[in-house]
Amino acid sequence: MNRIDHTTSKTIDILVLLCLLVGLALRIGNPADWSFINDELSTWAKVSYPSVVGVIDNIRAVDSHPVGMYVFVYYWTAIFGVSEWAIKLPFLLMSLGAMWFVYRLGTLWFSRTTGLIALAFFASLQFPIWWSHIARQYQSGSFLTLAMAYCWTQLLLKKRNERSYWLGFIFFGAAAMYNHYFSFIFAAIIGLSGLFWIDKKRLLNYLGAGITMLLLFIPHIEITSYQLQNADGHLWYNIPTLAFFPNHIYYLFHYSYWCLGLAFLLVLIALFQYGKKTFFQHSKQRWMALIWFLTPMLAGYYYSVYHSPILRTSHLLFSFPYLLLFLYSFFPERLSSKAISTVVCLILLVNTLTLVITRKHYETVHTHPYEHFIQTTQDFLSKHKRTDVNIILGENPLYLQYYKDWYQADFEHEASFKEPIPFPVFKQLVDEKKPYLIVGSLPEAHMALALEAYPYVVKELYGINYEYYILSKKAADQQGDIGIDFDAVFEGDVITKPTKWEYDKTSVGLDTIEQNHYFAMHGEWGPTFSSNLKDLTPRKNQFLDIAVNIRSRDSLSVDLNGLLVLEVRNEQDSLVLWKGVHANSQAVAKEAWQRLFLSIRFAHEGFYQEIDKMKIKTFYWNREKQAVDIDRFTITTRKGNPILYGDSNDFQTKKGTW
Repeated sequence: MNRIDHTTSKTIDILVLLCLLVGLALRIGNPADWSFINDELSTWAKVSYPSVVGVIDNIRAVDSHPVGMYVFVYYWTAIFGVSEWAIKLPFLLMSLGAMWFVYRLGTLWFSRTTGLIALAFFASLQFPIWWSHIARQYQSGSFLTLAMAYCWTQLLLKKRNERSYWLGFIFFGAAAMYNHYFSFIFAAIIGLSGLFWIDKKRLLNYLGAGITMLLLFIPHIEITSYQLQNADGHLWYNIPTLAFFPNHIYYLFHYSYWCLGLAFLLVLIALFQYGKKTFFQHSKQRWMALIWFLTPMLAGYYYSVYHSPILRTSHLLFSFPYLLLFLYSFFPERLSSKAISTVVCLILLVNTLTLVITRKHYETVHTHPYEHFIQTTQDFLSKHKRTDVNIILGENPLYLQYYKDWYQADFEHEASFKEPIPFPVFKQLVDEKKPYLIVGSLPEAHMALALEAYPYVVKELYGINYEYYILSKKAADQQGDIGIDFDAVFEGDVITKPTKWEYDKTSVGLDTIEQNHYFAMHGEWGPTFSSNLKDLTPRKNQFLDIAVNIRSRDSLSVDLNGLLVLEVRNEQDSLVLWKGVHANSQAVAKEAWQRLFLSIRFAHEGFYQEIDKMKIKTFYWNREKQAVDIDRFTITTRKGNPILYGDSNDFQTKKGTW
């Protein structure tokens, strides 16, 4: 090796170490901020059994994953405990191993240059970073399938025949099968791909290795069969559309023109500068890398569309490294020390900046409800009387208890989990007139009621999948703002934004005792509000709150049987959303004014990306033509959660701000 080659080799070694250190630092972040997500607390709960048999029986009955990861965590926590660090540490270590295997595969399949560039991206992109220390099957599956692919590469591409590689191939393949059904599928893809590489002399050995993996999985077949027969179909997942594919690519590269531009600029440079020499080199490995990346995504997509929606971005972590290997396979074996150093440092710099600034990674990665709900509530209660506060939290009480125990918090709270707390019960709690109300992860209409009764925000917390508020009745306590963008009111004789309302003025009555005007309904239809949505809000991630006071004038039938209705129509006047709240689901049978609420979060609706093209209409549908009065009919838009679903979705909108 000449001096230049030796210098370049040393430079690559230093750059590999730099990528590993940067990748590890980005994955750790600030350890003091680490907090369990919902799925990690699910893992904790599912391994909290006195025996491994109890763990396996529980997973079989209530889960849709193989038992392997849970069994591993069961034994790990038996030794190291159940603290956040203890549970997360092995997954962090596996993420470090995954980075190393990405580099080694790139080197063995193509060149050290390819391996190093792929490593630089894998070390600094949010997708692999996000899952790096989360105690779920995704990081472990990434590590296991990469380790399996590494042993596979040594056996088939490099023609090595050491027993350690055969045993590693079998062990990591079987472990991937026990880890997650998508890592099982990916292990199968790796195994089947080998049939196009194996020579006849070792075909029986290779088939024997595959059969051994399947034999090792036999103890799990009954569990898998039960799970398939009793699966709930993941009905809470949305069926993906074709937009899933470009959105996934944008997500991989931080929804950033800088990151995406750099990634594809390097591909173009490699093709135009070195393509004549490298295009036909390693073509079999190159096409295999592309097939390995695409197959799980396409299989998951078509299964989700035509059978059951199972596809999640996290399921594609196992195949992601092979996109990087494909893209940067056109680089030659040798680049000058200056060139490769510039490329790697530029990748790390651009990706780190967009990770922090564009993707707000460290503002979102640890914004999960459980610890924040308990810690913030406990801090507030340490300065206020417990009897002055009502607390209603809409998260799993068992998972909240983990952090109650951790913080030695002894407060009780009303649970609103799975089945939300009934609206009349919630209204009774709100009507108790306590000075403070603490709420978290409640349905939209519940929150609208809470914000009307407690209009002053003492504290607000936002997470990628929750909102939490400490609310007060006293203006002096206000430290936050719920962010009202639009507010229209119909009060019989007082109307704001009058061009938005349609009603019969002859039906306006006067309560002479209270000197209050109201609208007296005799037929089906009363005051109607209509508007283009773009006139109500400049931002998409928004709440629309509709509320109305109503009372029955019929002493023989005080039950209210109408509906508060919202219609959303597109530019062609086609109905895209109809939502109605039955009055008797929120009101009780009494002769008095009662308030109904109907609220939606735009981010949950199918027309989310086309809000500026929609128009709404809202009204009370008195379908049984009861004698009822209407008053204080309000339409309000308020700001949404600025980081909602920010783990894998773009923060930016086409119009306006969050």
